[in-house]
Amino acid sequence: MIGDARARTTDPDGREVIFDDSVYRHLRDRRAALLERIDLILATVALPDYRAPDREPGRERFFRQNIVDPGRWLRVVVDFNGVPGRIVTAFVQYNDPR
Repeated sequence: MIGDARARTTDPDGREVIFDDSVYRHLRDRRAALLERIDLILATVALPDYRAPDREPGRERFFRQNIVDPGRWLRVVVDFNGVPGRIVTAFVQYNDPR
C-alpha cells in the first residue's frame, strides 16, 4: 500500500514526484543513512546531472554526482506508472552511469 507523501518535488519534465511511507520504510531497512538526506534525494529528481530509463517499465533513474560523497553518484529510481510519480529507492553508486 502506498502511504501519504512525506515530501514532494517536480522532475525536469514537470511531473510531480512523491517520497512516501513505502520508500521511507525501504530506506530505513536497507540504507538508513539516506533518511538524513531526503532533501538530496528530492534534489536529484528535480535537477539531475543524468537520467536514464530503468529496467522496469514505467520507471526512470535520476542521478546526481558528488551530492552525497565526492566522486560518487546518487541514484534515485522513480515509478511513473501512477500519478503522481513515486520514488521507489535511492542509493549511492561508485560508477559513472553514463
